[in-house]
Amino acid sequence: MKIKDLTIMAISLAILIICSKISFNIGIISLTLQTFAVVTISLLLKWKKAAIVFIAYIVMGLIGIPVFSTGGGFQYVLLPSFGFIIGFLISSLFIGSNIGNTKLLKIIKSVIGLLILDLIGLIYMYFILKFYIESPNANFMYVIEVGFLPFIIKDLISTVLAALIAIRVEPIVANDNEKVNYIFENEK
Repeated sequence: MKIKDLTIMAISLAILIICSKISFNIGIISLTLQTFAVVTISLLLKWKKAAIVFIAYIVMGLIGIPVFSTGGGFQYVLLPSFGFIIGFLISSLFIGSNIGNTKLLKIIKSVIGLLILDLIGLIYMYFILKFYIESPNANFMYVIEVGFLPFIIKDLISTVLAALIAIRVEPIVANDNEKVNYIFENEK
């Protein structure tokens, strides 16, 4: 890997951590800007480099560095929200894939990636609530009510916004001078 790639990956990791810390507790899941960061990082870095960023984030958090929204440590795997963190990695593989490189397809990939992220997070939440916490409320409807519905509008808006921003920034990150010049000339 080039120094430029490592630098962009380090900046991406820092942005993910910052977006994790912009957090509002509204129940068993916090409202954060992580979805925005996941989509942006995945589209800009593509799947391999994005996966490295998300693996680094997960490892840092699990060894105790407080990078997750409410801290860090291995005990985090027992929280109902940890499945969404796993979902960051899995969804980045799809969002950052080379399937469809038009603007519309990147937006569609991002929305599908959001659904992948949510599905993994909700399934994990269900199992933690049902079998570890042994909550009497642990059923799929409850999980959807607390882990999906309060966030879906914010997540859809941030996903589309992140995709649009990533599409605009991608030539700069890729250092494609011809595309960068075209963007700036058409802004006038």
